Amino acid sequence: MSYRVTTYYLYNNASTDMARLQSQINRSNEQISSGKSVLSPSDDPVASARILQLDNEINQANQYQKNITLVDSRLKQEEGVLQAVEEVIDRVRELAVKAGNSAVLTSSEREAIAVEVQERFEELVDLMNSKDGSGEYLFSGFAGDTEPFQQSAGGGIVYKGDEGQRMLQISSSSYVASSDSGKDAFVSIDSSVTSFFTSAGEANRGNATISSGFTLDQEALDAYYPEDVVIVFENPLDVSPAQSNFSVVRESDGRVIDGLEHIPFTNGDTIEVAGVQVQITGEPKAGDRFTIETSNKQALTTTIEKFNYALTEISDSAEYADAYASLIAETLDNLDNAIDNLSSVRAKVGARLNTTETTQNMHADNILAAQSIQSQLSDLDYAAAVSTLEMQTFVLEATQSAFVKISSLSLFNYIS
Repeated sequence: MSYRVTTYYLYNNASTDMARLQSQINRSNEQISSGKSVLSPSDDPVASARILQLDNEINQANQYQKNITLVDSRLKQEEGVLQAVEEVIDRVRELAVKAGNSAVLTSSEREAIAVEVQERFEELVDLMNSKDGSGEYLFSGFAGDTEPFQQSAGGGIVYKGDEGQRMLQISSSSYVASSDSGKDAFVSIDSSVTSFFTSAGEANRGNATISSGFTLDQEALDAYYPEDVVIVFENPLDVSPAQSNFSVVRESDGRVIDGLEHIPFTNGDTIEVAGVQVQITGEPKAGDRFTIETSNKQALTTTIEKFNYALTEISDSAEYADAYASLIAETLDNLDNAIDNLSSVRAKVGARLNTTETTQNMHADNILAAQSIQSQLSDLDYAAAVSTLEMQTFVLEATQSAFVKISSLSLFNYIS
């Protein structure tokens, strides 16, 4: 049997072979250029699937690393602020010790202490309103754009943040708080004795403010706790002659306390009730309310406000000597409590930083391991690849040479 080989068949086969060889050479060149043996899933489906899985793991680990960087930045900044706050407290405590030596303290020295206490107080509020690198407040909880500690219109510093903690995921199963709320750090601090803080009603229409006040009779305050007191300004026409007046009631049921009903008011009057004394300054309007809230907690700002109030408003007469001495002692105890609370918060911050450091090292190790496996699966053996390329090039050149010789035979010329 004889076979007929057509010119078309010859050229077609030769062209197909040379194209196939050229494609192999191109692929070898791509492998050598990229340094990878697996360029597409068809090269090695099993290895490609594993490489893709490792890519995803590396990308996820890198995202966790970015989260850790954010957490670390905020926590380290928080740690710095807490340390600065503690230094302010230490200085205020020194001033309280000095102020407590009332027997030899002159009026000018007392005034000088009050001036520095106010300066330290303002420094403290600035620290508690610190922002992070992105311009958000560190201690406002979830409300990052809300200044946490604000001066209220009715007097005193109030906390306007919330109690939230921002959590960031740092591994597949771990979340870390990147902040602490100002309430936890600076407000919810155990008081050495039953305490109180004052506030003005948000709906007040007048310009009156209420002082932080001080305790005159601790036993009376203890007995009144946990009830709260409300000072309510009444209609001037309720008394004769018509004038500004107030009543003092229990918040829980509105019952008038100690017969303090429709009491005429003069700017700067002091009010004594439930063992405490407060002062209201300004011009209140009918319906304005001021609250004296008893508590077993005392904010750091309240402690310093009361200390400063004692320095500037409590008379140095013998009548108020016991109240002054008690307030100084309470100030020292409450400053110590504030430092203890800060130490607890700082310990938690340190624990989180340790966690992020450990987790960051774990991710770094995992990334290196994944990259090593990827290298084993896809990295090119250059010596073998170059040898293969040389062989492929040789075969292509030989095929081309043979085709040229065959196609130039006289029989082909004749047939063509």
